[in-house]
Amino acid sequence: MARLDGKVAIITGAASGIGSAAACLFAAEGATVVGTDVQFVDADAWRTDCGDGALFLHHDVTDEGRWQDVIVSVQEHAGRIDILLNCAGINGVSGGEAPSQAPDVIGIDVWRQVNRVNTEGTLLGCRSVIPIMREGGGGAIVNISSIAAQKGWPIRTAYGASKAAVLQYTRSVARFCADSGWNIRCNAVLPGPIDTPMINPPGGKPLAGGDGQAGADHVPIKRYGDPMEVARPMLFLASDEASYITGAGLNVDGGIAALTAD
Repeated sequence: MARLDGKVAIITGAASGIGSAAACLFAAEGATVVGTDVQFVDADAWRTDCGDGALFLHHDVTDEGRWQDVIVSVQEHAGRIDILLNCAGINGVSGGEAPSQAPDVIGIDVWRQVNRVNTEGTLLGCRSVIPIMREGGGGAIVNISSIAAQKGWPIRTAYGASKAAVLQYTRSVARFCADSGWNIRCNAVLPGPIDTPMINPPGGKPLAGGDGQAGADHVPIKRYGDPMEVARPMLFLASDEASYITGAGLNVDGGIAALTAD
């Protein structure tokens, strides 16, 4: 028996990176996967990796109204919602351009956009599924924070602040659901540098590390992680194997959190 047999999972940011890896893995473990992303993809090709029962929806996670459309579509498609993975996120780098996020010069538009996608997108996702999960007897939410939530990162201040907010919000959601007597768990993973288009854009240079070094030199195990190395912990947290875990933040960072603070 697969670990997610009979479960229905919504995965945002499912077109690439960690979200795409999670969609493939969750489908392989028996889940009916509904992937969403602001990027347009070939839905038929996407379903090849995620099974005939999979569904892909175009979705901007900052659009409150679109979240309701997604919820309705999932319920019509699969009849329930058991799992939400909030994987959609940005770091402020777009099209090879990386506006400075240094505290003395960061533009308010950069700050607002990064926080809108990462923080508000996560909030809207949680708020949208909690009533459905409550009525269905429970569920599991897994949010993507970042090791940047726990470590100063001067060149990506908006990103770090947004991911710290995601971690705190995860704990608050977990407490609220537990205190309410609902069988809804909420946890977060905190990835380090993962080999995705966000940190290693095709044809571009890898983003500098948290301590200013290029590439993965600042990671104790000296390499980027693979998206599947984040998807697997997310699978555990979403599965019944983690039934006594809620409000946790799991570092998946190649040892960065173990470094002594500067």
